[in-house]
Amino acid sequence: MDKRMIKYLAILGGIVLLLIIVLLLKNAASGGVKLSYDKIEERMVSATKKYAQNKNILPTEIDNPVSISANVLVNNGYIDDLSSYAKDDVRCSGEVVIYKTFDDTYDYVPILNCGNKHESRTLSSVVIEENETTEGSGLYQRIDGKFITNVNDLYMGNSADFEYVFRGDSVNNYVKIDENLWRIVAIDSNENIMLLLNNTLKTNRAWDTKYNIDVKRSRGINTYELNGLQSDIYKTLQPIYNESSEKVVLKNKEKFSEKTKYLMTSMDLCVGKRSITDSDMSGKTECKTVLHDQHVGLLPAYYFMSASLDPLCTSITSKNCGNYNYLASFGDSWWLLTADSENTSQAYSVSDKYAVVRVCSNKAAVRPIIKLGLRAIYSEGNGTKANPYVVKFYSN
Repeated sequence: MDKRMIKYLAILGGIVLLLIIVLLLKNAASGGVKLSYDKIEERMVSATKKYAQNKNILPTEIDNPVSISANVLVNNGYIDDLSSYAKDDVRCSGEVVIYKTFDDTYDYVPILNCGNKHESRTLSSVVIEENETTEGSGLYQRIDGKFITNVNDLYMGNSADFEYVFRGDSVNNYVKIDENLWRIVAIDSNENIMLLLNNTLKTNRAWDTKYNIDVKRSRGINTYELNGLQSDIYKTLQPIYNESSEKVVLKNKEKFSEKTKYLMTSMDLCVGKRSITDSDMSGKTECKTVLHDQHVGLLPAYYFMSASLDPLCTSITSKNCGNYNYLASFGDSWWLLTADSENTSQAYSVSDKYAVVRVCSNKAAVRPIIKLGLRAIYSEGNGTKANPYVVKFYSN
């Protein structure tokens, strides 16, 4: 290689090096490495984990979360100013809320606000915005036990007797946690989301099999739980929260996601009994008896009735309740939580498309319900089966 070529290569190398230096200086002057908003949230969580552990400020109680602002992380040198990471010319602020879940495990929920470019949103707020309706299939407001079917009557406040309920046979209410699909049944006044498993436990189970003195046979006693006396179905459900997910076996070899337990929040189960002729679908009948602080249960009967748009759905066993009802589309027989108030050995189940009353010792599929709290942050999806809602998950 002649000297002239070496000279040209040296000049070219110098120009390339100069360009690299200029780009690096420009990047540094504009705030360093630029990240997507998801990556900024991940960096917030990583910094919060280190800060909380070093400062020994992790929450000690399940219902008492700890919030760490981005300013605290910046001032203590755990992270740069959030705006410096943003690709857009925006000001960003945020915090990370730490929830104690169980067994010294924690869920980290990043809340990032970058003006009109990005804002962390709860799953409940997205679902309400995209699905609220007053006619046809969708998400209905229920106030004081009555569904709102006039847009002028929509309620914008907050009330203990207020909830959103999915109704109809064509609803976008799928949520995916790992490989498990769930259906959103309702959203309460605190924006907690009731989910019903789309799949079932692998083995069909009896609601209860105890000896019943009223019928003088082992046909079961239809009290879900009372003062520590537990039905068989109650015992069947508890491992979903209390034991390793490996012990929760679903049909079709589907694995139950360990994430689910981290996302659950406690709920009150309405375990009151109802008669076959009871026309109430507001929950007043079932909620006369409430079992507090539960993490898993079955669907109360009134929600099956509520999901139907058929005006002739006037009692739990009416076949009309299977019309215009997404809960009638599973194609199997599965237990409801509610028992028969007129016969102590009977409870209700959905049999294909309709609800029926049956002897507790019979077997049916087990389709559990859980609740997600406000720490369920929306990630992606539109609620269809092909593109279900997905929540963000940051846990240790």
